[in-house]
Amino acid sequence: MRLHALQYLRAFAALAVVYSHSAMQVPEYEIFLRETGSFGVDIFFVLSGFIMIYIAKPDDTPHAFFANRVRRVIPLYWFFTGLMAAILLFLPSTFKATTFSLDSLLMSLAFIPHWSVAHSDHVWPLVAPGWSLVFEMYFYSVFALSLFLAARFRIAFISAFISIVFVLASYFNDGESALAKFFSLSIVFEFILGMLLAVAWKRGFRLPPSTSWYLLVFALCLLLLDMPVVRILKYGMASFFIVLACLFIRVKHYDWAVLLGDASYALYLSHIFTLGILRKVLPPLLGDGGLAAYLFVVISLVVCTLVSIPIHYLVDNWLLRHERLNFIKGRTHASSEA
Repeated sequence: MRLHALQYLRAFAALAVVYSHSAMQVPEYEIFLRETGSFGVDIFFVLSGFIMIYIAKPDDTPHAFFANRVRRVIPLYWFFTGLMAAILLFLPSTFKATTFSLDSLLMSLAFIPHWSVAHSDHVWPLVAPGWSLVFEMYFYSVFALSLFLAARFRIAFISAFISIVFVLASYFNDGESALAKFFSLSIVFEFILGMLLAVAWKRGFRLPPSTSWYLLVFALCLLLLDMPVVRILKYGMASFFIVLACLFIRVKHYDWAVLLGDASYALYLSHIFTLGILRKVLPPLLGDGGLAAYLFVVISLVVCTLVSIPIHYLVDNWLLRHERLNFIKGRTHASSEA
């Protein structure tokens, strides 16, 4: 069953992240633009937790599941990590602060949390948006371990594992350890919210479409409030309600919207490269002031989206073909779902 509203939500989440990054590209424009949009990652995490339970099969094995996730996530991420390394070596002025570091490159490829070479107070890989993929791979690893257990123990095991790691990381987080800081972020619990939602869905929980629309509006208002609380409460609960609402909203099938959802991963990873170019090209043409700032964001959203579509077709899909990655064996039915 294809849940079209969730597919469209993937596109919305990716575009929200693009907005958040485009709003901070030009210092002169930042004063006119609201700092928001990072909640797109929170939506992705709730969606990821939901989808992993939604596509789970009784015959899943840890190896097959993890191989399938690796095959879906790693190729495009490694492609852009390699591209970033090449740009930083040969065109270092393209990005505002990022510099090349071999240690950062190797740890980025291995999904090891480490201090950013560009922003020393952040735990970011070489391709900054890849920090969320480190969490995704962590979640997939724990999920794969849970497949050794009976299905009824799966969510309890994952929740306990994540909670124990979170508590330990919080205890040892002294500001010096990148690992401790990273795994003490409350955003990780959003995967659990998504899994619980999938269980409720599978057990028959339903909402009327009209109620779902009201819930969606309520959740979007929560995001705009931007409450000064921990992230799981600030964005996580709102993202949970958004995904919940989108499960039961009736929407028509639009090929272009489905395509945007399919290309959301390519958009998420590629947009910082596109923004790096637009940041140099557009400001001299647009000038200063609020109108220029708004135009910069709109143009950035459109151009980043248009660039991501051929990347989705020509790079991501090419890398995912079996003949290109025949050394990774996993189920094929799940790769198109998330």
